[in-house]
Amino acid sequence: MAISFSGLGSGLDTSSWVEAYVSVKKEDVTKLQTELTSVKSKKTALSTTRSAISSLRTAVEKFTDAKFGGTFDLFAKSSAKSSNEDVFTAIADSNAKKQNYDIYVKQLATYTKATSKEAASSVADDNTSLKSLGITNGDITTYVNGVKKAIHVENGDTVGKLKLEFAAAGITMNISEKGEIELKAANEGDSLHIGSTTDTSNFISLVGLERNEEDGSYVSSNSIYKATVATKLTSEDSGFNQPIKAGTFTIGTAVFKINDETTLSSLISAINESDEAQANAYWDDATGKLSITSKREGASFINIEAGTSNFTDVMGLTESVWDEEGNVVSSKMYTEAQELGQNAILSINGTSLISTSNTVTSDVTRIDGVTINLKRANTEEDGATTLNVERDSDNLKDAVKNFVSTYNNMLEQINTVTANGAELHGETSLTSLKNTLRSYVNGTNNTNGGVFKLLSEIGISTAKADSNNLSADTNTLSFDEDKFMKALQENPDSVRSILAGENGIFSMIESTVEQSLKASAGYFDIKTSTLDSNIKKVEEKIKKKNASINTYKAQLEKKFQNMETLISKMQQNYSKFTGGIPTA
Repeated sequence: MAISFSGLGSGLDTSSWVEAYVSVKKEDVTKLQTELTSVKSKKTALSTTRSAISSLRTAVEKFTDAKFGGTFDLFAKSSAKSSNEDVFTAIADSNAKKQNYDIYVKQLATYTKATSKEAASSVADDNTSLKSLGITNGDITTYVNGVKKAIHVENGDTVGKLKLEFAAAGITMNISEKGEIELKAANEGDSLHIGSTTDTSNFISLVGLERNEEDGSYVSSNSIYKATVATKLTSEDSGFNQPIKAGTFTIGTAVFKINDETTLSSLISAINESDEAQANAYWDDATGKLSITSKREGASFINIEAGTSNFTDVMGLTESVWDEEGNVVSSKMYTEAQELGQNAILSINGTSLISTSNTVTSDVTRIDGVTINLKRANTEEDGATTLNVERDSDNLKDAVKNFVSTYNNMLEQINTVTANGAELHGETSLTSLKNTLRSYVNGTNNTNGGVFKLLSEIGISTAKADSNNLSADTNTLSFDEDKFMKALQENPDSVRSILAGENGIFSMIESTVEQSLKASAGYFDIKTSTLDSNIKKVEEKIKKKNASINTYKAQLEKKFQNMETLISKMQQNYSKFTGGIPTA
């Protein structure tokens, strides 16, 4: 950066002179920046107005989309209401017809559950680790004849080690064939009590240890088994009653594969995540059994088939005959291992019906367009529950409210931006759009073919100025809900016609608004493009003007610098001249 020392030779404040000359030039930039701010403000106002017009289009499309039918037809929507939603709820589509039904729910549908016939896991033995059983580190407090003995448990210990710890405390620990733990005093006649508030191991609660008051022994309500969800199914120490072979099996229509890395946990996750299996699997550590529950309600079996793996055989869900080479010769499903769900039973207007699901569709009820979701059975106190199907006038009414609100917002927005001194004052296309839309909502519509010709006849109107109310706002709309609902009840087809018919008022609004919002050719895109062009031009002018000013400033500084240099040299020459003249 060049450093300027003002007036070193002349003593004049030349820097201030430069700034003064430059400031005159900068006045042109200030004017351009003001112009740029004005154009950008116009663009912002235009964008806000465009949003208001777009919202109006969205509001009328809720009605005009009726021409597409189905779920788009707001006028055809129906509602289904239960008189007791604790018993059932219902939904209706456009095919539903106005009607009342008396419905009595006798029973709900339930799910089928398949459970291993016997424990699939072997009972824990002395070599079984406490960690695999879920027993945590900590202390178990025992009292033999009132003498306290704390047994410390490490989950790296085995069942055999725990037996020795109990034996050292004078307690005998046995495990039955069913995996139940029995603890009793080693010496006959000794009293035994187990557990205190200071215990830190979960042993007592995990196995469900309970005292037998008759003989003073303790017996577990839960059994302990070797197999766990972390078990690799095909490993030699998997803990199951039989070795499990790698291979495949089927649940529902889903085929599952077991390899050397498959754990019980990963297999259960695969079953639960499968849409084709349509079932949820669960391993019960307390019983050593696998449970599979259908995701579909009703009295239907879960399809379970053995494949090249014997997994379902080991789980006690199927029984297969295998040849010497390990191939399945024959297989059957244990139907007795499955507790069938029940079908839903209900009556509609006295006619008894059966459904395999608690979601009862028109295929069962013969009520077109209505789906009933059963929640519970009726009680004697309930009596029958009423289903009322009627036109969904609430959604229609809310849509009219939304139109009135967005129309008024649009009107206010255009009035604001086109007022005297406002950003878009003088935009005749915008005021023309506003006036056209006003003429639609205030005018008579004789081409829709319905009974109603004016929006005011169905509750959508502007205020009217009279001698009692000279200041009434005759532009904004208001909505008389009661009048609208009455018109809808008396002549729904005519309400539909004046709003969304081919020549309906909302259809005309939609067409006009669409033209203004049309890409490239619509008013808003054309005007935005013009403003963008103007912004670019002004910004370019400012850029060039600033560059010109910088050049002008540099030229001035150079001229004054040259002047100062010349004056300085003159002063030096004068000093030399006067220095050589002898004094008197």
